[in-house]
Amino acid sequence: MNSERDRLVAALRAKGIHFLAKGDEPVGESVALSPSALIAGLVSDPDPRLHLALTALFLLHPDWSAFVPSVAATLDGSAIIELQARYMAAVYLQRFWRTRLEFSLGKHPLLPDLYSRALGLPPADERYGKTGLIELAEWHARRSSFPFNRLASYHKAADLLFGQWQAEARQNEFATAS
Repeated sequence: MNSERDRLVAALRAKGIHFLAKGDEPVGESVALSPSALIAGLVSDPDPRLHLALTALFLLHPDWSAFVPSVAATLDGSAIIELQARYMAAVYLQRFWRTRLEFSLGKHPLLPDLYSRALGLPPADERYGKTGLIELAEWHARRSSFPFNRLASYHKAADLLFGQWQAEARQNEFATAS
């Protein structure tokens, strides 16, 4: 078992992301990570599922955008690319799924568009984020040595988060009915 991955998964669970396989570490003080440490750990880990979870984490905690610039300043290479891509994926997805997110989370602040201009991407609000997601996927793919569908992975982050909420709602209904 990868104890660092397990620690990151446990920290994600503590922050409301439950769709990854549970790590061996108990959720609690032993896995409490600051937002900056969790963000940096997720983008630095080689597991692409943790990168995907970071996108969902930004959707769930848009206030964590405040930590992104300081974390970015400590990264280089593939980690900075992953942070920029996963953050911008959350920015675009938040616009794309705004109604559905508000239904589940209530009114949440919009993630600020930190990187579209610097990365040569469309503004966050263009076509409700759809154009940006497509161009971000192309940008991300050109900078990665791993050939997989980036656009699908961005949408998968939102799908997994929505699926988690549906499962939790069914579980709560079952517990209430019992």
